[in-house]
Amino acid sequence: MFNQIGFGARGTNWPATPISLASGQVYTVPSGQYSVKLGPYTAIQQFDGTSQTWRTNDTTTQSGQTLISSDGYNTRLINLTGTVVGAVITTAGSGYTNGIYTPAQQLGTVAAPSVTFAAGGGTVTATGNVIVGGAINSTITITTAGTNYTKAPIIVISAPPAGGVPATATCTISGGAINAVTVTNQGAGYTVAPTVTVVNANGDTTGSGAVLTVNSTLVGSGTITAITMANNGAGMTSVPAITFSPASTTAATAVMCLTMTGISGASGVGYTNAAVAPLYATSNVTAGTATLTNPNISTGIFTPRAAYGYATNTSTTAFTGTLIDGGLHQVASANVGLLSLGVALGTTNFTLTTTFGGATDYVYLQTV
Repeated sequence: MFNQIGFGARGTNWPATPISLASGQVYTVPSGQYSVKLGPYTAIQQFDGTSQTWRTNDTTTQSGQTLISSDGYNTRLINLTGTVVGAVITTAGSGYTNGIYTPAQQLGTVAAPSVTFAAGGGTVTATGNVIVGGAINSTITITTAGTNYTKAPIIVISAPPAGGVPATATCTISGGAINAVTVTNQGAGYTVAPTVTVVNANGDTTGSGAVLTVNSTLVGSGTITAITMANNGAGMTSVPAITFSPASTTAATAVMCLTMTGISGASGVGYTNAAVAPLYATSNVTAGTATLTNPNISTGIFTPRAAYGYATNTSTTAFTGTLIDGGLHQVASANVGLLSLGVALGTTNFTLTTTFGGATDYVYLQTV
């Protein structure tokens, strides 16, 4: 029940509408204000006009209600399970022409490189935007350290052209002055070095004078610096291969959002017939060393969540697994264990089969 000041409890006159979303399915929230109760696999996203992509505001988790305001166009609910959410670029290639290329502009030429995602067992194939060049240097120069800062200030870096990835950075202070700056995202698609604005943290009324400068020479020219998702795809059960044209030496690994859909196995020791044991499966993060620091379009897009359930023995050598929550995983694997028995599945004592993919989820939307 939701209580609104001046109106009291919202009851049957303001019903909570259930919305069923299959893997990859999207619901654009109508204009208005709403209380949203997310299911375990659905996210709230806002359209980012700078990068021209959808950004996740509230992650897929079993939590309380969330209040949102929608203009009818730029807020949506999406079931991300069984989809591609990003990519780790492990080899950036060479010889490409700098620019930002949407799927419609990817003509398979040197001037307009294209990226292709395999089906990955899915019903809808993912598509991506390719960004060539325009990343900032991994260091930012402290031109003037400033004085009298009581808290580390906020670093605001100007945006790239539409479709690019904004760069981000943080800083620390010592003795009231900025003493170190860390680039947390090198961005992509800049045509000139961006400017940096130093903004006082909330409550800091005395700090002033700091000036930070981005190196005027951008990095990554002629190489692929980012892949952003144009369409996440749907229904995938495995990590799709990514190919490029022209191929050059470019390589990337898709970052998935998968849920565990099934688990089964057999054991050689440790069980009695009809025994029940809690089952817990922690997630793995997409492997590979990225060529640039760009976590918010790769492994940092969402935090994986463990799966859990229970295992019931059907004999002294076999069990069936029942999942309560399939969790969220960036790859089609997990580290599974039976907690009460103190042994891990996947050792010499066990064989194990796990399946991954998408799951239908339910969201409740209530006008406020």
